[in-house]
Amino acid sequence: MAEQEMIKHTKAAYRALNNPLTSWKHKVKEVGLEILIIVFAVSLSIWLHSWSEKRHERKEAAVFLKGLNTDLGNDLAQLKSDQRSYQNVQEGAAYFLKVSNGDSLNRDSLERYMKLFYNTTFFQVNGSRYQALKASGKLNIIENKILLDNMINFYEQDVVYINMLNNNFNSYKTSKLGEFLDDNVIVGTDGKNNWAAILKNNRIRNALLRVSTAQEAINAYTLAEKHVEKIQELITEELK
Repeated sequence: MAEQEMIKHTKAAYRALNNPLTSWKHKVKEVGLEILIIVFAVSLSIWLHSWSEKRHERKEAAVFLKGLNTDLGNDLAQLKSDQRSYQNVQEGAAYFLKVSNGDSLNRDSLERYMKLFYNTTFFQVNGSRYQALKASGKLNIIENKILLDNMINFYEQDVVYINMLNNNFNSYKTSKLGEFLDDNVIVGTDGKNNWAAILKNNRIRNALLRVSTAQEAINAYTLAEKHVEKIQELITEELK
């Protein structure tokens, strides 16, 4: 309809300009009026298109943020679970160091903490929704720039840093510590084992000292949890 109106007024301006029965002064008035109408029509069309596009983007952003909030809730639960795992590693390392220094080895404590030598920690972030929006070049539909900055920092910095720490820990425990234990731990058919002696080995003592530095990973997880909670708070405000 807008295009038809512009054609209509363009023709009207052309007719007015070429009308031999009117003066130049009158022609200028008529042509000027038609031009003003055309400019107004074009401006209105652009504004309506922009308004419609903005409205669509806001709906798209709301749908994205609702889904992202769910993703972040799952991420937060996993962050807390991983953090507890590292805290158990830290507690276990502290206990085994005491045994290494002469305390007696308690069987229940051994069963509780021995998995620290073998377990691995991976943070599987629910980031597909964010990555899809990023790949589409539509991150700018998030109008709240504080929210957007926090999102980017979490996915591009926190997650990367946590996974780097996890990879370092996992690699050390599986390639260095795990191999040594596989070669040296002896468990008899009667259930007796040589863990008390193993824990006094210098290699294991050094490993326990290294594993006890899990505080760096715990701190990284704590910071990421705070960032996720902040993002969720901002999303809640944005969706009101």
